[in-house]
Amino acid sequence: MTSYAMGVVGGRVHIEASDPLCLHLSDHPGQSLVVDIFSGDDFENWRHSMTIALLAKQNLPFIDGSYFKPDPNSPLLPY
Repeated sequence: MTSYAMGVVGGRVHIEASDPLCLHLSDHPGQSLVVDIFSGDDFENWRHSMTIALLAKQNLPFIDGSYFKPDPNSPLLPY
């Protein structure tokens, strides 16, 4: 299990930039990670492009299963 740095400062949760839960100012739901939309052709090329894009955004752990749900008493979970 991978451990990421975070802390509680003044009652607020502080998530380090290296944590996949960290949202950067440039992140938004409509953001395009790769130029080509997967059309069913050339899967390996598309997969490689997506892997690089997710690695750059530090979001690959959500896809490859290496990021686990925080403990039930974690300050990262909603109330």
